[in-house]
Amino acid sequence: MGPAFAAVGAGVAALLELTIASRYQIAGAHLQISLVFAIAVTLVYGFEVGMAWAFVGGLTLDLLAMRPLGSSVFELLVVVGLATVAEPLLSRSRYVGCVIAAAVLTPVFLVISDVTTALLQPSASPLHLTDLIIAAVVNAVVAAIAAPLIIGIKRRAEQRQRVLWWR
Repeated sequence: MGPAFAAVGAGVAALLELTIASRYQIAGAHLQISLVFAIAVTLVYGFEVGMAWAFVGGLTLDLLAMRPLGSSVFELLVVVGLATVAEPLLSRSRYVGCVIAAAVLTPVFLVISDVTTALLQPSASPLHLTDLIIAAVVNAVVAAIAAPLIIGIKRRAEQRQRVLWWR
């Protein structure tokens, strides 16, 4: 998956997050599909693809949700940067690494989102520790579902790229 496909995937994920996933809450936590896929794509495909995903996905979220332009982009770019820094620790097992990274980086994302929203818009209700924990668990479950899909797509692409030298 190159940056162009990541951009298309990010747009679709942002659209799904704002249309379908926004209607459902699990213990008061919204699903952040763009966040989870940005983390998984970064850990599986690398920094460039993750940055493309974060930029296009954040821009799409901002435009569709009528948020201050660039706020979601900034939040996702920070999380992708942190996922890239943590990649050596999480690279032994991509699947478990994606789930752990989603659980750890979700509270970071929500705090950055809260600060960004507080700076750019009128005040919102404060975040509570229980909200952060519930959101981290929910996004870890989504990552447990999304990571095998992304890993499978990469493995499939790697199998197609193998060259048969004896023919």
